[in-house]
Amino acid sequence: MNNPYTPPGSPVRDPPESKPRSTLGAVLLGLVVDVGATMLLSVVVTSAFAMFFGPSDAKAEDIAAALQGSSGFQLISMVGGLSCTVLGAYVAARFANRAEYATAFAVGVASLVFSEATLIALASDVPLWERLIGDLLVIPAAIVGGHLRFLQKHPAPQKA
Repeated sequence: MNNPYTPPGSPVRDPPESKPRSTLGAVLLGLVVDVGATMLLSVVVTSAFAMFFGPSDAKAEDIAAALQGSSGFQLISMVGGLSCTVLGAYVAARFANRAEYATAFAVGVASLVFSEATLIALASDVPLWERLIGDLLVIPAAIVGGHLRFLQKHPAPQKA
C-alpha cells in the first residue's frame, strides 16, 4: 500500500530539449533582477529599521543619518545586496542555459560596475569598509549564483 504522506515524485529540472539563449540577454536580465531585488530589499530593510529603532517623532533626515551611521544596518544591507547578486546571477545562468559560471561572472562584473557608477553619480557617503568589502565580494557572490544553477542542472549521481 502506498504511503499517502509521500510527496509525488516528479522531476524538477529543465526539459532536455531546452535550448541555450543569448548570453548578453541573460546578463542584462540578471542585472535587472539584481538591481530590482536590491532596491526592493533596501526599501523593506530601511523601513523596518526606521520603524523598530527610530523614535516616533524623528524627522526623516535624522533617521537617515542614524541609519547611515549604524554598522548593523550597513552590514544587513550589504549581505542583502550580495544575496540579490546571487539571485540575479542564478536567474541569468538559468536563462542562458549554458556557461553558468561565465554568465554569472559577467553578471557580477556588471553589478560591480553599476553599483560603483551609482555611488559616484549620487555622491554617496557609504563607509569605505562597506564599499571595499562589497566590491571584493560581489563577483564571488555572483559565482555562487552560477554554481547553484550548475548544481541544479548537473545533479550529483545517486548512490544505490
